[in-house]
Amino acid sequence: MMTITQLEYFCAVCRYGSISKAAEELYISHPTISVAIKSLEREFSIQLFTRTGNRVSLTRDGADFYKKALAIVQRCDEMYADFSSRPDSSYRVHVGVPPLRSTVLFPELLQKFQNRFSIPVVLHEYSSKRSLEKLEKGDLDCCLVNVEEPVLAMYNHVILMQDSFVFLVSDKSPLSRKKNITAEDLTRYPLILQNSDSALNTQITKSLDQTGITPNVQMYSSQLITILDFVSQNQGGAFLYSSMITENGQIGSHLLLRDLSICSIPFRPEIRNTFALVWAKGGYINRNVRTWISFVKETLTR
Repeated sequence: MMTITQLEYFCAVCRYGSISKAAEELYISHPTISVAIKSLEREFSIQLFTRTGNRVSLTRDGADFYKKALAIVQRCDEMYADFSSRPDSSYRVHVGVPPLRSTVLFPELLQKFQNRFSIPVVLHEYSSKRSLEKLEKGDLDCCLVNVEEPVLAMYNHVILMQDSFVFLVSDKSPLSRKKNITAEDLTRYPLILQNSDSALNTQITKSLDQTGITPNVQMYSSQLITILDFVSQNQGGAFLYSSMITENGQIGSHLLLRDLSICSIPFRPEIRNTFALVWAKGGYINRNVRTWISFVKETLTR
């Protein structure tokens, strides 16, 4: 039985003249659109497109079908616009975010989004691993994660940034005079790490293990303020993503490392991180979710 979603996919292919381009714009996989079009062709016993390389063009039947399909989709869009503004029917977008990123990145990002769109967004603080588990269960619409490329291949995703680590220490620490921090510098040095299920913690622990160093963990915490407080009191050192610190040492909109008597030192050899916004492959994506994904991609990949 024909569905509105199938018609939306079909109209998108007509609009862009390419299944790949339509899939990219709708944030779904190429096979998902192909299956939808084949289902329409089978149901109505017609051929909608002729294919030349990566491009598609409408057949005569396809052109007639497009006129009617477009009218249906436009009417549905009108209905959505009329009723989605009602508080009880406005879809809330549920987004998983790592604790550190939610502290620094998302307050400003969310404010910009809500200034532009009347779409409610609910943020859930989870580690990358936990966010992906929630995504699989359908509890989240999408999530920001720090994961390796093989994991990303399992999901629809947009890579937002590449990052690396810096090491934070008090300016009273003997390490504060070093230009770079290596694993050997951290032998028996007290560390303040993220909670055990965080991607940051996993990467750092793995890197230290490879050099034969057992981390001397003083504390586990997911709260940036707590971590910075302990570091400033020379109670240990902590790792942080380099992109979270501006040239003048600012973190977020109000924290300055120099005011906290904290030094930021590059960690070597560099450990690269891939941050991406991910969502499940296949299936229909709510318009509000699509709007959020487009906004994040537009804002963070410039």
